[in-house]
Amino acid sequence: MSFFIVNSFQNQVQTQTPLQPITTVYTQYNGTYFPYEVKVTYYPGNMSNSNLGFPSDWIVTNYNQEFESVVPTSCTYLQQGVSWELPADSFGGGTPIPLSTPASMLPGASALGEKAALVFLTQDVGQPLGVTLADNLLFVEEDSGPGTILAVNPISGNVVWYATGLASMAMQDPIVWNGIVYVPVGDIGFTFTALEHALRNESSGVYRGSVYGGIYAFNASDGQLLWMRFTFGENMPDPVVYNGILAYATGSGCFVGLNATTGSTLWITKLPGYIDSMSSLNYYVGSNGTVLFIAGFTLLKYPYGILVAVNSENGKVVWQSQLPSTYVPFNTGMGDSPATVIQSSGIILKDTIANFRNGTVDTVMFAVNATNGNVLWAINLGRGYVPPAFKASMILANGNYAYVGIPSLGSVAKVSIATGKIIWETRLPDLGIPPTLPGGPRGAPVYYHGLLWVAAGSHIYVLNPDSGKVITMYYVGGRFGIVDPVISGGTIFLTNSYGWVIAIPLSQIYPDWNS
Repeated sequence: MSFFIVNSFQNQVQTQTPLQPITTVYTQYNGTYFPYEVKVTYYPGNMSNSNLGFPSDWIVTNYNQEFESVVPTSCTYLQQGVSWELPADSFGGGTPIPLSTPASMLPGASALGEKAALVFLTQDVGQPLGVTLADNLLFVEEDSGPGTILAVNPISGNVVWYATGLASMAMQDPIVWNGIVYVPVGDIGFTFTALEHALRNESSGVYRGSVYGGIYAFNASDGQLLWMRFTFGENMPDPVVYNGILAYATGSGCFVGLNATTGSTLWITKLPGYIDSMSSLNYYVGSNGTVLFIAGFTLLKYPYGILVAVNSENGKVVWQSQLPSTYVPFNTGMGDSPATVIQSSGIILKDTIANFRNGTVDTVMFAVNATNGNVLWAINLGRGYVPPAFKASMILANGNYAYVGIPSLGSVAKVSIATGKIIWETRLPDLGIPPTLPGGPRGAPVYYHGLLWVAAGSHIYVLNPDSGKVITMYYVGGRFGIVDPVISGGTIFLTNSYGWVIAIPLSQIYPDWNS
């Protein structure tokens, strides 16, 4: 026997069968209808019975300001290493593709070619970014159906709850704060109207997002929908939460601050002609206590890309920073990658592609003063063919050095944070690069137990951080997009463009990792 609970305020219908999942359907919030019904399915019996020792919050993409995605745990199983594969894409109506499938068999490969088929799968079906570990759960988003969020027991790989029917694609690692999970959604398209504005050089009228953009807030424990708001333009980048303020940036050049608990608007800063594609927000706390929210934007006119910092309390622009004139950003590069913030030294790191010529570009990395946006240094990491889709890479800051991927060259570089000097640069073997294949890595490496762990192509690479030497490479299959591996104890958690979430013991990848 089933019974129904109806709440007319939320226009939700909840279905529960004894000993079975609890399902809740939402069709509107606060008088606004959704384009698709949001269906939340909750499996109470799949929750872990013990405290895993995770942090309660994950307030910025890839865990913290420096993108060091190493999460502490007190769980013996995770410390020893767990192994499972979850066909996450199936929960949103997608088709998880076996990891051993060659690119020639992917959707659209016969019409688009293998490179484009791999990219489309990442952007439209699988999960471009990594997972979130917080509040005793693993959270992951999926693009399919059109957008899905899952909460998973990280020990067993069993789904605790999931929500389908989000207004558009869900492309990020979810943000978690105070028992709330925030999921931004948006798409990569431009409307014909936006194209007309671009052709008339009316850059202020161009925005990205051809369908609905929005942000959802769910209860982290059971998936109950707390609030939702639509956005003008896509909302693909991750928001950031600090001091109870949730801030996000959109494809229409809106920088918005919300009450993180209620979703009510605190401030809106409009920057016409600015497009935040996938540059998730970061934050910096100044010596005077002022908190800045930071994001990268693409512009259709000079300087073609810009880094913007706003005051967290009122949204007022504090500074804008651009590359030295010797480097001209190209395509969406500046609006794609998030900025890495080194709180202790007050330095911000960013990368982009620049100086387009004959199908090739430079990959440029630069550092700015977090207080005033002044450029401290800029370096050319190398020239190669234009990488498709996500045009840059996420940067890991660890100690005195930064580690960054160069997608057009299939390389990883180690750079001095103080001077910008390149310490080493290593080409990853068996990684296909443009113009033939998508290249990588796009996600940041992870520094753990004196080793660098990198997800790129179909492999996990383990590098010596001192020399850059590849110690070992472990075949997983499928494709890793903008994947920052997340490590907890002796387990590495990964997402894959083929529609899978994967847990692998580090000892399986490199038996001597803990020696």
